Amino acid sequence: MNALDASPGPPGTHVVPSRGHQARLLLVEVLPPAVVALALLPFVIAYSHWWPRTPNTIDLQVYVYAVRDMLVGKDIFLTSTPGWHLFFIYPPIAAVLMTPLAFGPYLFWQIAWTVAGVGATQSVLRRCGVPRGWKLALVGSVALVAVEPIRTTLGYGQVNTFLMALVVADLLPRWPGAPVHRRPLQGVLVGLAASIKLTPALFGVFAFLAGKRRTAITAGVAFFVFTAIGYVFLPRNTVEFFGGLSGGDTRTASPLYVGNQSLLGVFYRLGDTSRTTTLVGLGVAGIVALLGAVVAVRWWRSGQRVFAVALVGLCTNLASPLSWTHHYVWILPMGVAVLTAVLPRWVRVLAGFWVVWVCLCPPLALLPYGKQVELTYTPLQELVANLGPVTGVVLVLALTVHLVVGGRSGAPERVLTEDGDAVEAPARRG
Repeated sequence: MNALDASPGPPGTHVVPSRGHQARLLLVEVLPPAVVALALLPFVIAYSHWWPRTPNTIDLQVYVYAVRDMLVGKDIFLTSTPGWHLFFIYPPIAAVLMTPLAFGPYLFWQIAWTVAGVGATQSVLRRCGVPRGWKLALVGSVALVAVEPIRTTLGYGQVNTFLMALVVADLLPRWPGAPVHRRPLQGVLVGLAASIKLTPALFGVFAFLAGKRRTAITAGVAFFVFTAIGYVFLPRNTVEFFGGLSGGDTRTASPLYVGNQSLLGVFYRLGDTSRTTTLVGLGVAGIVALLGAVVAVRWWRSGQRVFAVALVGLCTNLASPLSWTHHYVWILPMGVAVLTAVLPRWVRVLAGFWVVWVCLCPPLALLPYGKQVELTYTPLQELVANLGPVTGVVLVLALTVHLVVGGRSGAPERVLTEDGDAVEAPARRG
């Protein structure tokens, strides 16, 4: 085996690379996409320029300004960036964890953040089963260019890929076929991700439903521990954040904006922006998210774990009140699952269409947006604006029906995996 074409070995075997070999593998897998990302960075977001101005990583700028204000005793929720006037909207623990951003030149953090984001994406692809070595480097490089959420997450300097990598690292092995070691603290990374951005908490629900109750409990405890750490450093901001959240204050743009591809955004665009519509939209989104977690358990137990994790991740996007197009980074593992998992043909077609739609991002590519122009959309424009999340709902509902019908046809065969989970036998193609 060499560093340019590495794999975990034949099925059922465990080939553990030496530390030196692992270092060479990481270099091969991360360096090419990192170069692609840095070259692409100035051109991803509007108003960026290669020279002499730096790339327009506007969300990273928010994090830096908020952390600097925090260290001098200012209110992080009053931080406003110059030019764009954007605010810090995350739980206070996120600012505490981002403290290093206050030190060093901004250009250094643009480069470091981008390279780290590439590393997170590569980690997700590796754990989802993309072959190691140059193949992983190639897939990661193509994803940076072709997958809109991955590309724009890097362009904005967002945290999306980091949170996805935390969750995937908690639930999937380092690569398919890697040695499975029981981790007494499995769930901590899910809890950490949920403390930074609440939506990954759905993975705790998923773990509980899948019978991984210790993982679910650990995730819940970790969430409260990290939140408590945020309270220790920023007590007033922590109370303010969760108090405002309970009252529906998201401290950002209206869900009406077409870049918001959550279910609540669909309700706003097809209906109105009243409180009744908000409550109904959030209620429906919650039901869809729960159904998604339930059907994901079935696929997890059948051995299609990448598909299960990707489905839960995408349900967090559907359920969140605000899910900008760049939040849909979970479409990347879904794409891997569509190409590699053992799935019924109709699931491949429907999920594959969703993958392509999200990657191309027609709502922002084809439609006018901003200043509530969404209120004037024609029926065809409404279709383009809302087809992405509606496709997600159709997929979840179809998988739910498939689960119910399959359950009535007889109990599936169950096998015991090497990490001790009782699972169903893999589904057949068809």
